[in-house]
Amino acid sequence: MSDAIATINTEQVEREVAPVIAAADALVVRNVEEHAAGLALIARIMDARDRVKLFFKPSIEAAMESKRKAEAARQEVVAAQDHFLAPILTALDTASGTCKAFEAAERQAAAKVQEHLHAEALAKQDAQRELDAAMADTEDEAEDALTAPLPPPPVAIVRPEVAKVAGVSTRETWGAEIVDMAAFKAWAGGNQSNNFYVEPNMVALNSRARAEKGAMAIPGVKAVSILTHSRR
Repeated sequence: MSDAIATINTEQVEREVAPVIAAADALVVRNVEEHAAGLALIARIMDARDRVKLFFKPSIEAAMESKRKAEAARQEVVAAQDHFLAPILTALDTASGTCKAFEAAERQAAAKVQEHLHAEALAKQDAQRELDAAMADTEDEAEDALTAPLPPPPVAIVRPEVAKVAGVSTRETWGAEIVDMAAFKAWAGGNQSNNFYVEPNMVALNSRARAEKGAMAIPGVKAVSILTHSRR
C-alpha cells in the first residue's frame, strides 16, 4: 500500500458505500412503487459516489502536485545533464569525423591496390593463355587455349591500414544517394522493368547499394559508404 493510500480512512469509505451497494444488489422492480424506490436508490448511489470523490479529492490533488514537482525536478536534472553532454557529444562528433575521414581514405587506397592486383592477375592469365596457345600442337588446341573460360584469378585481400582499439568498433554500411534526378528518371523511364524506380524507392536503392557497394551502376545514383563508431 502506498503512503498516499495509507493516509486515507478507507474503512470509513466502505461504511458509507456498503448500504447502497447492498440495496442495489437487493433491488427488485415489479411495480410503480418499487420503480420509484429504485430511482430514489439511484439518487442515493450517486450521492455516495460524489461523497467518495470528495473524500479522495485532497489526496489526489496532493499526489498530482507531488507528481508535477517530481517532473519539474526531473526536467531540471535532465537539462543539467544535457548542458554537460552537449560539448562531449560535439567532441565525439569531431574526433569521430576526423578518424572516419582517415579510415575512408585508407579504404579507398586499399580498394585501388586491390583493383591493381586484380588487373595484374588478369593480365598474367591472358599472357599464360597466349603462351599456351602458342605452344599448342594443333590449331584446335590453340583455339581452345584462347577461348576456354578461366576461373577468377586468386588475388590477395588488401585490407586498409587502420588501427583497432579495444572498446571501439568501426562499422561500414552502404546506402544510395540521388546525385542527378534527371539522369535517374531518364534511366528509370526508358526501361519498362525499371518503372519500380520512376519515383526513387530508397528502400530498394539502398538494398542494391548494400549488395553491390561501389560496383552499383545506376545513372544519377551514387553508392556511398557510411562509417560509424560505437562501443564494442
